Amino acid sequence: MVRGPGGADGYAAGGFGTGGSGTEAYESNTYRPGASDGSGALDGAGPAGTPDGLEPSGWWGRPRHATVRRLHAAQPPSPAYAPQYAAPRETAAMSGGEHSKPRRARIGGGGGGARPVAGDGGRLPGPLLRRRAERHPALVPELPFECRAAGIGTAGCSFAELDRRARAVAARLGTLLSPGSRVLLVYPEGPDLAGAFFGCLYAGMAAIPLVLPTSGATRTVPRAVQHCDPDLILTGTDGWHALEVDRNRTQVVEADGVRVAGEPVWRLAQQWRPVGVLRGAPAYHRYHDDGPTGGRLEAAMGHGDLAEVMTELAQAVRLGTDEENIGWIAAVHGLEEAVWRILLPVRVTG
Repeated sequence: MVRGPGGADGYAAGGFGTGGSGTEAYESNTYRPGASDGSGALDGAGPAGTPDGLEPSGWWGRPRHATVRRLHAAQPPSPAYAPQYAAPRETAAMSGGEHSKPRRARIGGGGGGARPVAGDGGRLPGPLLRRRAERHPALVPELPFECRAAGIGTAGCSFAELDRRARAVAARLGTLLSPGSRVLLVYPEGPDLAGAFFGCLYAGMAAIPLVLPTSGATRTVPRAVQHCDPDLILTGTDGWHALEVDRNRTQVVEADGVRVAGEPVWRLAQQWRPVGVLRGAPAYHRYHDDGPTGGRLEAAMGHGDLAEVMTELAQAVRLGTDEENIGWIAAVHGLEEAVWRILLPVRVTG
């Protein structure tokens, strides 16, 4: 994770890297601060300035080109651009893993140039939600299909509400863990799971969804903890159905649309400060529960991997692909159903 100076709660403005040959360039849209109220408008203020004489910009904001020294492929990046990760648990996770979509060839061969993207196609899921919440706060992300149940995906959350939940979760995670940590999400499908998942992306942490058939069906949690070894568990069920977890070894935090770790969502959302995340940083692990015989955790997919898969699924939606085949394409790329139903509505709405 790339952390710059300044910012509350240890956060600092950063950006998402496009990658290159020996360099790390950053891409993003501009974040403009506003006010947080019942209308769902964004709140908070961007940093007062940026290092190395750059002009101020908000989260994922691109500094003005006139003031940025272009990095050459043969020139090592300055310390301000050098990525600083929490110690990775596995090399495969940093590169996207065997289940990630193969990376396309970059433009210009060995020149280190980033491939061009059009519109929102290259935006990482976190910055894309922030953009949607800024431009269409009251719009509800949805899929162009008849949902099989009402409580799936973003489940009626507007962009502003989903963004607020994510910021609250990310603000709390940032006080407890370092970027790159693993977070097990123990929820049934719905807005709480969506907010927790995007909260992990906002905080630069890797989400491991453990999707429950119902809110009280937590018997698979001990196995998942054993096989995933998470640094923290986020759940909305712990208040009325205690999880069988050794809390001396693994933290458990309750998070829903009202409170996160006992604090109001609106207050935590205002305290959140962005963290720069590289495209190849781990964002999502898929966990398979094999019943009493055990379970297995797949290698991580990066933020850029999720963006590329969502771009492909969005194109399939535009071509009229039905819901079943959308799910099949997502599964081929290693995305479980609950995750693509969270990410794809944000990609195709607005």
